[in-house]
Amino acid sequence: MKNIVVLTGSSHPKLAQKISESLGIELGSCKLGKFSNQESSVEIKDSVREKHVYIIQSGCGRVNDNVIELFILIQACRMGSAKRITVVTPLFPYSRQSERSQKKRLPQHQIGTEIMSSLLQTNDQQPLPQGTFAQSFMGMETDGGYRQWCARAGTLVAHLLQAAGADHLIAMDLHDPQYQGFFQIPVDLIYAEPSIIQWIRSEIPGWRQAVVVSPDAG
Repeated sequence: MKNIVVLTGSSHPKLAQKISESLGIELGSCKLGKFSNQESSVEIKDSVREKHVYIIQSGCGRVNDNVIELFILIQACRMGSAKRITVVTPLFPYSRQSERSQKKRLPQHQIGTEIMSSLLQTNDQQPLPQGTFAQSFMGMETDGGYRQWCARAGTLVAHLLQAAGADHLIAMDLHDPQYQGFFQIPVDLIYAEPSIIQWIRSEIPGWRQAVVVSPDAG
């Protein structure tokens, strides 16, 4: 594995260390920090030229800082002539803000209602037919209310990840399967259920009489 380099961001260095130990290689050296104005600073100490780089960074904790740090790590490896860059995100950042999740109805606002009412009226004061462009574009709701324009944050993060220079993504249990369609690079999904079951069986005494409580099926 001489052509493999494993790097980690600030989100979960212990996980990256355990992965490196399991692979029998040393964790790549990189200096992570903040400037006085809180901008993220990344400096890779090891050469990544013509090597396959794995960057481990999860979307937990200070997710916004972790995302920007991930983008800078990817770009640093790309500028360092890495042969291939694989991003490993056990928790994909902004995975709860997919296209489908943004179709939920937002609260009505008086100003928005007045604007939408004026758009839906013709000169003869007749409502426009259902299914028109103004009513259907971006999933806008028009039944008596106004839907705000919604940012597609999950799609944006997917595009930025590719623009930064990632060649491959490994994620675990994406909140919505449709996320795989946002990428033009290969995406591999790892399911946590087998590992969770194994951990329960080995670590919890009397697990056969245990009850698993979950807020939802996700």
